[in-house]
Amino acid sequence: MISFLSMNHKLFLLPILLLSCSLNAQRDSSLSKVQVIHADVLRFERSPEREIQYLSHDVLVKHRNTYLLCDSAIIDSNKVTAIGHVRIVEGDSLQVFGDSLFYDGNSRLATLVGKVVLKHKDQQLFTDMLDYDLNTRISKYTSGGFLISDQAKLRSKKGYYFANTGESFFKDSVVVLLKDSMQLSSDTLMYQTREQKVIFKGPTLIQQDSLQIYTDEGYYDVEFQKSYFGNYPRYIRGSQRADAKRIYHEAQNKKLTLVGTAEIQDDRQQAKADSIIFNEANGDVLLFGNATYRELDRILEGNHIQYNRKTKSLQVLGSPRVTEGSRVIQAKVLRYDGNKDQGYAKQGVVVVDTADGYTVVCDSFTYNKKSKLFNAVGTNRRPYLVVLFEGDSLYLAADSLYSEQKVEGLDSFQMIRAWGEVKIFNKKLKGLCDSLYFSGYDSSFYLFKHPILWSDSSQLTGDTIRMVLKNHALNDFFLNPNGFIINREHEVLDNQIKGRMIQGHFVEKKIQFMLVEGNAESVYFIEDDGKGYVGTNFIQCSSMKFIFSGDKKIDYIDFFTKPEGDILPFQQGRIKTIDGYKPRYEEKPDSLEEITKWIIK
Repeated sequence: MISFLSMNHKLFLLPILLLSCSLNAQRDSSLSKVQVIHADVLRFERSPEREIQYLSHDVLVKHRNTYLLCDSAIIDSNKVTAIGHVRIVEGDSLQVFGDSLFYDGNSRLATLVGKVVLKHKDQQLFTDMLDYDLNTRISKYTSGGFLISDQAKLRSKKGYYFANTGESFFKDSVVVLLKDSMQLSSDTLMYQTREQKVIFKGPTLIQQDSLQIYTDEGYYDVEFQKSYFGNYPRYIRGSQRADAKRIYHEAQNKKLTLVGTAEIQDDRQQAKADSIIFNEANGDVLLFGNATYRELDRILEGNHIQYNRKTKSLQVLGSPRVTEGSRVIQAKVLRYDGNKDQGYAKQGVVVVDTADGYTVVCDSFTYNKKSKLFNAVGTNRRPYLVVLFEGDSLYLAADSLYSEQKVEGLDSFQMIRAWGEVKIFNKKLKGLCDSLYFSGYDSSFYLFKHPILWSDSSQLTGDTIRMVLKNHALNDFFLNPNGFIINREHEVLDNQIKGRMIQGHFVEKKIQFMLVEGNAESVYFIEDDGKGYVGTNFIQCSSMKFIFSGDKKIDYIDFFTKPEGDILPFQQGRIKTIDGYKPRYEEKPDSLEEITKWIIK
């Protein structure tokens, strides 16, 4: 009984289901057909194969959710030909206007011809012929078109508009005029209305006042005025030119970022690095990786450079090297404050000044660019100065080194001071003193407080020693007062000269004469022709003058004002000494390492 009742129910429901399917099919069929909503005049032509409707005057047609308005229309087999004041309305935001239209209701493809205008939200597209796919909501033109939005105006020969996403795609002779007066000329680009972004898909030229950018990849954010350019673009603004693998530009912040083989230059500056950030607003230039920056006579090199074009402040890291005119500074860290004119370098500092002819090596170096002032100190080893002396390097080390530029009349020159255990090392010349002064005005070194020099086998002392250089060679020396010279011929034989002032004059690196003035005394050993010593000459007078031959040997001696003396036997004379005789050969520096070593006291 239960089975019979169930079967009856099924038989009862079957006609209802068949009726429902029929109604749904009719509903779907009606939705797929073009429906006439209104027309003042309507005429039919029917045949077994087809039905043609002629509509005119205030025509309104609907197909699915789309309305068509026009002056007159012909509907033939679900295809519409509309003429006069044609308008397609989709929802509440998209409308398309034209003089005429052909619409296929089966494929839902429409073609509008004559003064076509597509309006979607804040955008308007103008063209003479437009194809519109109502399935995908994509429209296209191939005979030239013009798009207007709140932020941009675009023109091209070919174009696509995607209503669902608000994107436009333009091809062939594309020109874009943005609200900020920037103009873009391109082969291919896309415009995203929601994001207000222009995307470059082919060779593109961007222009704004003196700005020109060449690229074939990237985008421009219209709202925030930010842009990206890829595939090795070129950026030109007036005399400024920038090249890189990728360029990012922020117009509002006046910020330019170059990434990959980056280079930027103008008539004043040139910068190269793996990446560069240039802020035109505040003058900051940041360079990262294999960086080089040039501006006038300043050259910066390092792994990381931070430079300000307005204040001239800088910081260089990673094996930095800075060239300031004739001066080159190398260190691990280098900074310069342009507002205060104060520079600082540390760790492995090497400073070379080709104009003044010196090199400074130290651990810490502070300087002023304008006054050419510097102060050098050391931590791991003492700072030292290197100058050219008679074709070789002369090293001068001290606890601290200081230099500044002096001006006398119309002349300017560099002055250098050294304090604390000053030591000099050179193959031909070595020396010690407590402090030293060098004047670039006359190329003179002044040694103070127990100064001493050794040259070959000679030892020179005085309360003050002055050395005058000419063409990087010794031209004169002055020992004053209490000048004393010891010339050691053998380990036990010391010739001696003493005077209130002793001067030595050189010509072409060879001593020409030596003048001893004021209470002059000398002890020198006499040789015979067989090179044996026969006696010791001891002389006292007011002054004496030694004349030397070309081989640096004494040619003759002039004694002035009542010379007195005696020739002593060799054995007696070998122990004869003048008051003040104090040989110090054991103190003579032997190496650069020795003079730069810190002495623990």
